[in-house]
Amino acid sequence: MVGIETLCLIPFTIKYKQLNKAGKCIYYYLVVSLLFAVGSDLLRTTGNNMWFMTIMYFIQFVILSIFFYHVIHAPFLRKLIRIVSGIATGIFVIDYSKLEGLRFFNSISTSISSFILISYGVLFFFQLLRDEELIQKSIYINSLPAFWFNAGLFIYLCCSFLFNLSYNFLQTNAITTITLLALIYISGIIQVILFYIGVLKVKRVAP
Repeated sequence: MVGIETLCLIPFTIKYKQLNKAGKCIYYYLVVSLLFAVGSDLLRTTGNNMWFMTIMYFIQFVILSIFFYHVIHAPFLRKLIRIVSGIATGIFVIDYSKLEGLRFFNSISTSISSFILISYGVLFFFQLLRDEELIQKSIYINSLPAFWFNAGLFIYLCCSFLFNLSYNFLQTNAITTITLLALIYISGIIQVILFYIGVLKVKRVAP
C-alpha cells in the first residue's frame, strides 16, 4: 500500500495547483495515509502503536469531513457536517482518554467516524444524481473528479467499517483478522486507483 499511495501522490503533486479545495483534501488524506502506514510499521517494533493509529484515524476523519463539506452544497447539510464533526471530536476525546484508552485500538470512536463518513458519501451520491445544473449542462457525473474521489473513499470505508468496529475482538482470531486485513488492502488498492482516475479528470473539468 505504501508504494501505491506514493505513486498516486505523484500526479496529485503535479496537478496540485489545479486542484480545488476538495481535491487538496484528498491530497492531504493521501499524505496522512502514507505517514500512517510508515509510522505504524516503525512503532510496531517498539511495542504498542494503538495510540498512534487512533490519532491518525481521527486526523483522516477531520480531513475527509472537510472534503465532504466542500463537495456537499446544501446549506443544511453543511451545517450538519460542522455539528457532527464537533460531536465526533468529543466522542474521540472521551474514548481516547477514558473508555478504551491509549493502549487499545479505539474502535468506538473510529467506527462512529467511519459510519459518519459513509453517510456523507451516500448523501453526496444522491446530490450528484439530483443536481439539476449538471443535467442542464449535460455534464456526466463520471467526468467529475469528486465523483471518483468519493467512490474510492466509499469502497474503502465500507470495507474497513466492520473491521474497525470489532478490531479488539478480532485480535484473538488470527484467521479472521488476516482475511479482513486482506479485504481492506484490496479495497485500499481500489481506492487509490479510483483516486488516480479522479485526478486525471481535474484537467478537463472544474467541479
